[in-house]
Amino acid sequence: MLIVLVIVTVINTLVAASFSLAAVFFPALIVRDGEGSHTASVFALYGAVRSVLLLLVVLWAAFRADGPALIWLGTLAGIIQLADAAIGTQTRDKLKIWVPLVLGAAQMLAVGLAYTFG
Repeated sequence: MLIVLVIVTVINTLVAASFSLAAVFFPALIVRDGEGSHTASVFALYGAVRSVLLLLVVLWAAFRADGPALIWLGTLAGIIQLADAAIGTQTRDKLKIWVPLVLGAAQMLAVGLAYTFG
């Protein structure tokens, strides 16, 4: 079950990091009229730093095959995605609701399976 947890957690954090980096480099893809706002750029940088660092720590734990660390990191990544889905409801953009909701649910399922059977 550890391999399932590794795959789901890496994909989850890779998607989050990619989305955050897209907000930094291509803000109009993420937020309507997002170009040119210094405040939006600063907040995008804050999000990118956190998501990229989480991805790097997940990759490190995956490389080491550290089950307990991956369970904790996977739980954190799942909660973050579920919170992102809740935030997505404020935009009324179905893509910003359903993608993080599905990723968060898959992540929590993978954590539960790894914890139970791993």
